[in-house]
Amino acid sequence: MSRHKKRWLIITIVAVLIISIIIDVKIKSSVLQLARSKAQLSETAAVNRIVNERVVNDIEYQDLVAVHKDDQGRIVMIQPNTIMLNKIMTRTVIEISDVTANMREDSIVIPSGQLLGLSFIAGYGPKIKVKIFPAGEVKVNVLNKFDQAGVNQTRHLIYFKIDSNIKIAVPYMDENIHVSTIIPLAETIIVGEVPKTYLNFSGGKDSLYPLMLQE
Repeated sequence: MSRHKKRWLIITIVAVLIISIIIDVKIKSSVLQLARSKAQLSETAAVNRIVNERVVNDIEYQDLVAVHKDDQGRIVMIQPNTIMLNKIMTRTVIEISDVTANMREDSIVIPSGQLLGLSFIAGYGPKIKVKIFPAGEVKVNVLNKFDQAGVNQTRHLIYFKIDSNIKIAVPYMDENIHVSTIIPLAETIIVGEVPKTYLNFSGGKDSLYPLMLQE
């Protein structure tokens, strides 16, 4: 083989290797991104199901918060029931941790056709198995917000913010993912003027801010 042909052969081999590496990196990145999205949706759905089925069914607003008024009927204090909130938060952590621990290893399947981003072949191609493992502790905080509900009426909404960590594993790759889920817990309509102290605290009206944080 002539020197000229050898040079072109080497160039061709190097070019093929570089292109293969680029394609491999892009495919792995696409697989991981899709797996991350699917896993987050799966974890969010699981957390919602556990909380709604096992925790919030029998919870009422008045169990969580007391609205205090003065002699003229004006609201002077909105006081969280810290004992009840602590019990609910602890129960939620236990329920979610128990279910995820018993699952040990869940999995979802992604058709490889989805990697091309074309809807008409999204359900086709070899299946890529994504394994999902619980990773780390579950943390629960209680958030709330106020918004306008009518003339001299304010809606007070209370939410769970549940932070969990999972690990996803696809062929030759794995990654830890943080998942944050917001779940409505209770709400009520407060008749009367709500003190601006509450409306303006930590972000103001229509903003979520802590009602109680897990220690």
